[in-house]
Amino acid sequence: MLDHLASNLVQQFVDSLPGALALVSSDNEVVWVNDSFLRVTTMSSSNIVGKQLKDLSSEIQDMFGEGHVYLTATNKRDAYWLACMTIPLGDHRLQYCSDVTQLQNLIEDREGLKTKVAELNPIDQITGMPNRRALFQNLEQQASRSRRYGNTMSVMILRLGNLSELIRSHGNDNANEVLLNVSQMLNDQMRWADVIGRLDKNEFLFIMPETEESATSELRDKIKEQMSKVVIPTTDDSEFDLMHEFGMAQWRKGDDVGMLMQRARQSLDGTGEQMAG
Repeated sequence: MLDHLASNLVQQFVDSLPGALALVSSDNEVVWVNDSFLRVTTMSSSNIVGKQLKDLSSEIQDMFGEGHVYLTATNKRDAYWLACMTIPLGDHRLQYCSDVTQLQNLIEDREGLKTKVAELNPIDQITGMPNRRALFQNLEQQASRSRRYGNTMSVMILRLGNLSELIRSHGNDNANEVLLNVSQMLNDQMRWADVIGRLDKNEFLFIMPETEESATSELRDKIKEQMSKVVIPTTDDSEFDLMHEFGMAQWRKGDDVGMLMQRARQSLDGTGEQMAG
């Protein structure tokens, strides 16, 4: 049947295809391109057909490979995302590039929304505790109360000093299990009015209204004792000593959240405590 089609009809058909098509010889010379190829590249046929691939711009050369190609926007065209593939045709090869810009934009929009949802989510995904965002919202509220009514308040930071080493040696899953075990132990030690959450990758923050530093020190000593009971799983059943240290600060008149947290960080003793797994 195809033998009976006029060549001009075949030309019209391939030119009307939405994908960019190009025919390349065995010696990497571009033999033919369709109208969609010219439209996407905003180039004339004379600037492509009869040219060696190596003589084309690097951006156009990428269209003659496999995978996704990004064409930057110019004053003649919008930016394009193309999915390209090569189809062998005897001594030649047909290069086909499909416009996937809309799909790529949807993927980027979805990832952007996921990031925004994660930023708005007040819960840490590993421990189930309040995350950094939620902790600082609570801390701002407590600081406002202290400024207004003169209420005392203390904060304490617990830092797991060599958590990154545990990750390198035994993987993220084991480190996440340690974080979960620690968080469960800490929740058991806290009063109903206190707030504790995951401040950072290897840090927990305690917010303790109506609490002076002496009471915070007592809590610290109690947690030190409990830390020795936390199970530390490893991939090879070996022992791992997880370093931990505490930093504390009590609210002072004239403090803001930044000043309070700065003093807590400055009081991290740096020597650490060890708990054996």
